Amino acid sequence: MTYTLLTDEELFALVRDGNDEQAYRALFKRYDKRVYAYCLRALGSHDDAQDMFQTISMTVFDKRKSFSDGSFAAWLFTIARNFCLKALRGRKHTTELTDDVMPLDEAESRSDDFMLRQALHKAISGLPEEFRDALEMKYFDDLPYEDIATALDITVSLAKVRVFRAKKMIQQSMSTIINELR
Repeated sequence: MTYTLLTDEELFALVRDGNDEQAYRALFKRYDKRVYAYCLRALGSHDDAQDMFQTISMTVFDKRKSFSDGSFAAWLFTIARNFCLKALRGRKHTTELTDDVMPLDEAESRSDDFMLRQALHKAISGLPEEFRDALEMKYFDDLPYEDIATALDITVSLAKVRVFRAKKMIQQSMSTIINELR
Protein backbone atom coordinates (compact mmCIF):
# COMPACT_ATOMS: atom_id res chain seq x y z
CA MET A 1 0.00 0.00 0.00
CA THR A 2 1.24 3.51 -0.80
CA TYR A 3 0.84 5.46 2.40
CA THR A 4 2.10 8.73 0.93
CA LEU A 5 -1.11 9.12 -1.09
CA LEU A 6 -3.37 8.83 1.96
CA THR A 7 -4.54 11.76 4.07
CA ASP A 8 -3.61 11.97 7.73
CA GLU A 9 -7.09 10.92 8.72
CA GLU A 10 -7.08 7.93 6.33
CA LEU A 11 -3.71 6.79 7.69
CA PHE A 12 -4.87 7.15 11.25
CA ALA A 13 -8.02 5.17 10.49
CA LEU A 14 -5.73 2.28 9.46
CA VAL A 15 -3.89 2.67 12.75
CA ARG A 16 -7.03 2.98 14.85
CA ASP A 17 -9.03 0.21 13.20
CA GLY A 18 -6.33 -2.22 12.17
CA ASN A 19 -3.30 -1.42 14.34
CA ASP A 20 -1.28 -0.88 11.14
CA GLU A 21 2.25 -0.09 12.40
CA GLN A 22 3.53 0.97 8.97
CA ALA A 23 0.69 3.47 8.66
CA TYR A 24 1.53 4.78 12.12
CA ARG A 25 5.20 5.21 11.17
CA ALA A 26 4.26 6.95 7.91
CA LEU A 27 1.89 9.27 9.73
CA PHE A 28 4.33 10.16 12.49
CA LYS A 29 7.08 10.75 9.95
CA ARG A 30 4.91 13.59 8.61
CA TYR A 31 4.82 15.26 12.02
CA ASP A 32 7.88 14.14 13.96
CA LYS A 33 10.00 17.24 13.29
CA ARG A 34 7.16 19.67 13.99
CA VAL A 35 6.06 17.94 17.20
CA TYR A 36 9.65 17.71 18.40
CA ALA A 37 10.24 21.40 17.56
CA TYR A 38 7.06 22.31 19.44
CA CYS A 39 8.25 20.37 22.49
CA LEU A 40 11.70 21.97 22.26
CA ARG A 41 10.24 25.48 22.14
CA ALA A 42 7.90 24.73 25.02
CA LEU A 43 10.38 22.93 27.26
CA GLY A 44 13.68 24.54 26.26
CA SER A 45 15.81 21.41 26.42
CA HIS A 46 16.65 18.79 23.83
CA ASP A 47 16.53 16.00 26.42
CA ASP A 48 13.16 17.11 27.78
CA ALA A 49 11.81 17.56 24.24
CA GLN A 50 12.96 14.08 23.24
CA ASP A 51 11.37 12.53 26.32
CA MET A 52 8.15 14.46 25.73
CA PHE A 53 8.10 13.49 22.06
CA GLN A 54 8.33 9.81 23.03
CA THR A 55 5.55 10.26 25.59
CA ILE A 56 3.33 11.94 23.01
CA SER A 57 4.06 9.22 20.43
CA MET A 58 3.06 6.48 22.87
CA THR A 59 0.00 8.40 24.06
CA VAL A 60 -1.27 8.95 20.52
CA PHE A 61 -0.99 5.23 19.84
CA ASP A 62 -2.51 4.28 23.21
CA LYS A 63 -5.42 6.72 22.77
CA ARG A 64 -5.96 5.95 19.07
CA LYS A 65 -9.48 4.62 19.71
CA SER A 66 -10.54 7.97 21.22
CA PHE A 67 -9.91 9.89 17.97
CA SER A 68 -13.16 9.80 16.08
CA ASP A 69 -13.07 12.51 13.45
CA GLY A 70 -11.71 15.94 12.65
CA SER A 71 -8.15 16.96 11.99
CA PHE A 72 -5.45 14.53 13.09
CA ALA A 73 -2.91 17.40 13.24
CA ALA A 74 -5.13 19.39 15.59
CA TRP A 75 -5.64 16.36 17.82
CA LEU A 76 -1.93 15.60 17.84
CA PHE A 77 -0.92 19.16 18.74
CA THR A 78 -3.62 19.33 21.41
CA ILE A 79 -2.04 16.29 23.04
CA ALA A 80 1.44 17.81 22.65
CA ARG A 81 0.32 21.13 24.11
CA ASN A 82 -1.40 19.52 27.08
CA PHE A 83 1.60 17.34 27.92
CA CYS A 84 4.03 20.26 27.60
CA LEU A 85 1.86 22.52 29.78
CA LYS A 86 1.62 19.79 32.40
CA ALA A 87 5.40 19.38 32.37
CA LEU A 88 5.94 23.13 32.68
CA ARG A 89 3.54 23.38 35.60
CA GLY A 90 5.59 20.71 37.34
CA ARG A 91 8.80 22.68 37.08
CA LYS A 92 9.92 24.87 39.95
CA HIS A 93 12.05 27.22 37.88
CA THR A 94 12.10 28.65 34.39
CA THR A 95 14.55 27.59 31.74
CA GLU A 96 17.13 30.11 30.60
CA LEU A 97 17.85 30.63 26.95
CA THR A 98 20.79 28.47 25.95
CA ASP A 99 22.67 27.74 22.78
CA ASP A 100 20.84 24.39 22.68
CA VAL A 101 17.54 26.21 22.25
CA MET A 102 18.74 28.91 19.87
CA PRO A 103 22.04 27.81 18.35
CA LEU A 104 24.34 30.43 16.93
CA ASP A 105 26.61 29.62 14.06
CA GLU A 106 29.42 31.84 12.89
CA ALA A 107 27.36 33.47 10.13
CA GLU A 108 24.77 34.58 12.67
CA SER A 109 27.14 35.77 15.34
CA ARG A 110 27.03 39.42 14.31
CA SER A 111 25.89 41.49 17.25
CA ASP A 112 22.92 42.96 15.34
CA ASP A 113 21.63 39.49 14.48
CA PHE A 114 22.17 38.33 18.02
CA MET A 115 20.37 41.35 19.44
CA LEU A 116 17.45 40.88 17.05
CA ARG A 117 17.18 37.19 17.87
CA GLN A 118 17.33 37.89 21.59
CA ALA A 119 14.71 40.63 21.26
CA LEU A 120 12.45 38.36 19.21
CA HIS A 121 12.82 35.51 21.69
CA LYS A 122 12.07 37.89 24.57
CA ALA A 123 9.06 39.35 22.74
CA ILE A 124 7.60 35.92 21.97
CA SER A 125 8.30 34.66 25.51
CA GLY A 126 6.62 37.76 26.92
CA LEU A 127 3.36 37.20 25.09
CA PRO A 128 0.38 36.02 27.09
CA GLU A 129 0.12 32.24 26.75
CA GLU A 130 -2.98 32.20 24.54
CA PHE A 131 -1.35 34.55 22.02
CA ARG A 132 2.04 32.81 22.14
CA ASP A 133 0.48 29.38 21.57
CA ALA A 134 -1.52 30.56 18.56
CA LEU A 135 1.48 32.36 17.03
CA GLU A 136 3.83 29.40 17.51
CA MET A 137 1.35 26.94 16.06
CA LYS A 138 0.89 29.15 13.01
CA TYR A 139 4.50 30.08 12.27
CA PHE A 140 6.63 27.39 13.89
CA ASP A 141 4.36 24.38 13.45
CA ASP A 142 2.82 25.58 10.16
CA LEU A 143 -0.71 24.64 11.22
CA PRO A 144 -3.75 26.07 9.44
CA TYR A 145 -6.06 28.27 11.48
CA GLU A 146 -8.67 25.49 11.62
CA ASP A 147 -6.22 23.17 13.38
CA ILE A 148 -5.06 25.93 15.71
CA ALA A 149 -8.67 26.61 16.66
CA THR A 150 -9.30 22.93 17.36
CA ALA A 151 -6.09 22.53 19.37
CA LEU A 152 -6.82 25.58 21.49
CA ASP A 153 -10.58 24.92 21.67
CA ILE A 154 -11.48 28.30 20.17
CA THR A 155 -13.15 29.51 16.97
CA VAL A 156 -11.22 29.93 13.73
CA SER A 157 -11.82 33.68 13.77
CA LEU A 158 -10.46 33.91 17.33
CA ALA A 159 -7.37 31.94 16.27
CA LYS A 160 -6.80 34.49 13.49
CA VAL A 161 -7.30 37.38 15.90
CA ARG A 162 -4.84 35.91 18.41
CA VAL A 163 -2.14 35.45 15.75
CA PHE A 164 -2.72 38.99 14.45
CA ARG A 165 -2.60 40.50 17.94
CA ALA A 166 0.49 38.48 18.84
CA LYS A 167 2.27 39.88 15.78
CA LYS A 168 1.23 43.41 16.76
CA MET A 169 2.50 42.90 20.32
CA ILE A 170 5.83 41.65 18.98
CA GLN A 171 6.11 44.62 16.63
CA GLN A 172 5.53 47.00 19.52
CA SER A 173 7.95 45.17 21.75
CA MET A 174 10.69 45.13 19.13
CA SER A 175 10.19 48.60 17.66
CA THR A 176 12.81 50.20 19.91
CA ILE A 177 15.59 47.75 19.08
CA ILE A 178 14.74 47.81 15.35
CA ASN A 179 14.95 51.60 15.33
CA GLU A 180 18.32 51.45 17.12
CA LEU A 181 19.74 49.09 14.52
CA ARG A 182 18.73 51.26 11.56
